[in-house]
Amino acid sequence: MNEKVYEFKKIYPMDKETAWELMSNTDHLNRVSGVFTVHFSNAEYHDSTLYRTAKAKAAGFVPLEWVEHPFEWVKNEFYSVERVYRSGPIKRFHWTISFENVSRSEADPQVELTFTGKFTPANLLGLLAIPTSAVNSIKEIMKYLDKCLEANQQSSINILPVHGKVELDEMQLSKKSARLLTFHQNPDQVNLLMNHLTSASDDEVLDMQPYYLADRWSINRSDALYLFLHAVKSGLLNQSWNLMCPNCRAAKNSVSAMNQLVDQVHCDLCGVDYEMTLDRYVEMRFSVHPSVRKARNQVYCLSGPSRSPHILSQKRIAPGETSFIQYPVKQGDLRLRVLKFNHSIKLDQNQHPDQPSAVYHDTGWDTDNLHINKNGGALQISNQTDKEIVVLIEKMEWDHYAITGASIATLQIYRDLFSNEVLSPDQQIGVETVTVLFSDLKGSTALYESVGDANAYHQVHQHFNYLKKHVAANSGGIVKTIGDSIMAVFLKKEDALRAAISIQTGLHEFNKDSQTSLKIKLGLFSGPVIAVNANDILDYFGRTVNISARIQQKSEGEDIVLTTSDFAELSEVFSSHQFKTEKLTTKLAGIHEKAELVRIFELGNEATGALNEAAAAQEN
Repeated sequence: MNEKVYEFKKIYPMDKETAWELMSNTDHLNRVSGVFTVHFSNAEYHDSTLYRTAKAKAAGFVPLEWVEHPFEWVKNEFYSVERVYRSGPIKRFHWTISFENVSRSEADPQVELTFTGKFTPANLLGLLAIPTSAVNSIKEIMKYLDKCLEANQQSSINILPVHGKVELDEMQLSKKSARLLTFHQNPDQVNLLMNHLTSASDDEVLDMQPYYLADRWSINRSDALYLFLHAVKSGLLNQSWNLMCPNCRAAKNSVSAMNQLVDQVHCDLCGVDYEMTLDRYVEMRFSVHPSVRKARNQVYCLSGPSRSPHILSQKRIAPGETSFIQYPVKQGDLRLRVLKFNHSIKLDQNQHPDQPSAVYHDTGWDTDNLHINKNGGALQISNQTDKEIVVLIEKMEWDHYAITGASIATLQIYRDLFSNEVLSPDQQIGVETVTVLFSDLKGSTALYESVGDANAYHQVHQHFNYLKKHVAANSGGIVKTIGDSIMAVFLKKEDALRAAISIQTGLHEFNKDSQTSLKIKLGLFSGPVIAVNANDILDYFGRTVNISARIQQKSEGEDIVLTTSDFAELSEVFSSHQFKTEKLTTKLAGIHEKAELVRIFELGNEATGALNEAAAAQEN
């Protein structure tokens, strides 16, 4: 039977980027449009083509089975998908939505969407059903943006409309929201979360990302994370550790506790096994607690563009075919990759070639890197294999909404609220980079001798609280205390240095208020570590930890010691402080090579030219 083509166009009062964000979330789009749930198989190659097998029941009782090929798209321009049916009234379906900016001015944004559905009926029933059911489905999807506009008349268009009945336990909700207010004493932020949990659709209250919602709610990201952690403690939410594929960035597995993490995970779509690292491949997400709301975790679409927001373009290329894939104006580091086989090329967007091109063979690309135009364009790809390939251009930058295992484990609030969250006793997971800060009290032995054990212990305890306050205020966490010393970790070295500066610049006031005369020694160092379970706490071991401890031993009190390279890299952190420096070339205990260190002392808060003078002195 002949293919039937249906095309509809409509102009919407929004910019192209907003329309893309709403329409590329195909799973949610299908939910709102009343499309049936789908069960997908793992991705597989068959007859030289990559696809997933999908099964569903139309109208709740008509069984359907089809082969779904990978989506094709160019971000903000179009996306399309092809389905070839193995059963049911339709033989083939190809769906495309394209986005065109028709605005006359920035003040009056308008986008024209073109909806194209190509159907090939399998039998007489399909021929009769397509004009009604298929066309109605397209029209329902077109209404989606109208619903978004109607739901957001007074604000930016960023909240998706609700679909389906919300199953709430009002008693549990009231009880646990009241408890949340005792943890998180910001009623406005608590109300934002409550409104979301009670009105959003099921997919929006499962696998939530606090940073994404913080941006949508226009609140501070740290406040949103603390809100979600407090909500877990109060029983409103569950937390989960999602194991993310480093290529497609999709969750391949999810566990409810850190001690259930595994060392290695397989991705069927990318065809790779990869080892876990806390700072890249483990991400924390949050879902509404089932005692509060019954949210169904059903799949409506598995491979739409919103599932892989880092992929800017994706295209299928047949065996022996030469085709083009579009790439954008320069926006960070990009690479070209082949789905499933993962052969990749780094794209250098600083050159201006007339026509960039690359050839793909069974063994991979014909080059390791490729020069492309920084102003965007089209890249010519020649597929010299006997199978279809799916090529994509992706941003190398990691998801800026992600809360990684490394970032959450370095926060003091997380260690305080979930001190029982540790790895299994025999497990070790790598962390690519953290900054480790060690402290020590100068003259602590003499302190015990002069004021007695009880008074000395009280002063040491007060100083621990003081250190904890400054570590927590700068996005760090204390791992452990060792005698009268602490070991703290930070995801960013800037935060570690800010914590160190605030400790030393605030120490005079602390001593005055507590009637003490303590002097604190500080040293810090950044690098890879191994996360382990040590005496039922999440601890860190490795060369970075050892060097940081040795660097702290070079501190003389009321100062900060760090490497010369870190001092140069972090110069902006010092820009509003007066200070003196001393360069040290010294041997660290147990470390073979000599260390080039900088000791920073007599820290003040006045903005002066001291930083430039100190930096010049270091160069001389």
